[in-house]
Amino acid sequence: MNNHPLELWDICEARHRSNPESRAAFDRAAPNIPHQRAKVLEAVKNSGDRGLTCRELCSAWGCMMNQVSGRFSELKAAGLISKKGVRDGCAVYQ
Repeated sequence: MNNHPLELWDICEARHRSNPESRAAFDRAAPNIPHQRAKVLEAVKNSGDRGLTCRELCSAWGCMMNQVSGRFSELKAAGLISKKGVRDGCAVYQ
C-alpha cells in the first residue's frame, strides 16, 4: 500500500488482483500521474458549489473515464476532495 496519501501507488491493484497487464499499464501511466492529479484537483476546485463528476470531466477533456477515475480515487483517499452527492448516477466531488 502507500505510506503517504499522494505517493505513487496503483489504487486499483487490489481490484485487478496484480494482473500483469494492469501492472504494466500503471507503470506506463505513473510518470504522468502527479500532473494529472493536479489537473483533476484544479478542475474539481474550479467547479465550485456544483461539484464535478468523473464523467463530466472526461466529457470536457475528451478522454475516457479509466484515464482519470483513479485520480479521483487518489484525491478522495488523500482527503483533498470529498463526495458531495450523486448526479446522473455518478459521484459528485468537491
